Amino acid sequence: MEKLENWLSMVKRRRLDREFDLMCPLVADEGMGKSTLTLTLTGLWYKQQLGRDVSAEDLFARIVWGGRDEFKELAVNSAPKDIIAVPDAARVLYKRDAMDPKQRELAKDLLDIRTHEYFFLLGFQWWKDIPTMLQERRAKQLLRIPQRGVVHGYSRSTLDEKLQLNDPKEWPDPDLVDTFPSLEGTKIWEQYQELDTEKKHERIKPDEDDDAEPEVDVRAVAEEILDEGLEPVIAIHGGNKNPYIAKELIELNYGLSARDAKKAKLVLEQRTGDLQQYVEEA
Repeated sequence: MEKLENWLSMVKRRRLDREFDLMCPLVADEGMGKSTLTLTLTGLWYKQQLGRDVSAEDLFARIVWGGRDEFKELAVNSAPKDIIAVPDAARVLYKRDAMDPKQRELAKDLLDIRTHEYFFLLGFQWWKDIPTMLQERRAKQLLRIPQRGVVHGYSRSTLDEKLQLNDPKEWPDPDLVDTFPSLEGTKIWEQYQELDTEKKHERIKPDEDDDAEPEVDVRAVAEEILDEGLEPVIAIHGGNKNPYIAKELIELNYGLSARDAKKAKLVLEQRTGDLQQYVEEA
């Protein structure tokens, strides 16, 4: 883990010591080691970079187990150079929730605290789950686990190369390659799994207001679709073979209700011109 340890030293020296934060996505499929690497890096950070001996309970206290409210509370109550780790970051920041009013408010809050010297470790299962603002700007570093025990690191310039690739499964050559050990059989891993199971059960309990439909800024969703490109919401008519904006695809890809998807479709139809190019591409 020598390269990872050197990377942590660079993060502290070049980012946090200069009064900047670091938002670092950690991308890995389920079961590939996001939690293991998160615990390992958090322990190394406090022991080697900040010179603090921390207990398992101290490490668990740096983890966001729930959603956005817990994330914001931890940020408010953290000290400069603290880690804020979110192994299931899609519950806090998720690309398809980009137009959710609560997530939009959180994105603004993150701008306000960018000089608080926090180190954010944000676990996502794949690239397309990461919000655009992280992909394109706020993430200055990214870690990815392509296979168990192996980690690849990417700089901001390499992430810009990633943005130019058409296939979301394709990655440029990493700037860093290292390995990390398994925590299987250790006491801290047993404690983590027990606590993680407990927290997951708490998360899936239905709230009293679960049936309430969230408010959605339909025009903002339409703008997001235009920014990303219309391809995910274009279908070809089975009869006349003409392309059209499909309300059903807006529902599916952007998590909108049927009513809001219909409104977004109308906005997009007002904003777009000839869709014939999608016939040629189909």
